[in-house]
Amino acid sequence: MENKRQTIELSDIFEENKETFLSSSKLVSTQKKAFRDILSCRTEKLGGHVRECNNCETKEQAYNSCRNRHCPKCQFTKKAKWVDKLASNLPPVKYFHLVFTVPDSLNALFYLNQAQAYNLLFKAANETIMQTAENIKYLGAKAGGVAILHTPAPLEMELMF
Repeated sequence: MENKRQTIELSDIFEENKETFLSSSKLVSTQKKAFRDILSCRTEKLGGHVRECNNCETKEQAYNSCRNRHCPKCQFTKKAKWVDKLASNLPPVKYFHLVFTVPDSLNALFYLNQAQAYNLLFKAANETIMQTAENIKYLGAKAGGVAILHTPAPLEMELMF
């Protein structure tokens, strides 16, 4: 995985589809705040400052960050360090990226019961991977993994099994 900035940013997608998204989505207050922050991050909306080189007197406009933990601009360095740290601990073997997705119809239930719901999701995913990997029809091996929760809800979980 390469840690480099992308040419298109999430804020570009949000800006281009803002009206459609806001009219069709039922966002909770933390999600609305994250949406607004991501749109405003490093723009004139949050103010800024001028950086000036002491040597050649080159001036550059720099805008302030939103510092929202969901903002990909603000969290880029933190994410890159995390990915590098995780990659340095991986053994030199093949691995697979698996995604377990909660159906939209369960979003409200998960939001209201986060700890219990996400614990059950992680347990079910773990058991599914372990049973499938041990089955000689598929792999016939003992599996291990790193599980990460990606959610707009204010909850973070990371498990290793």
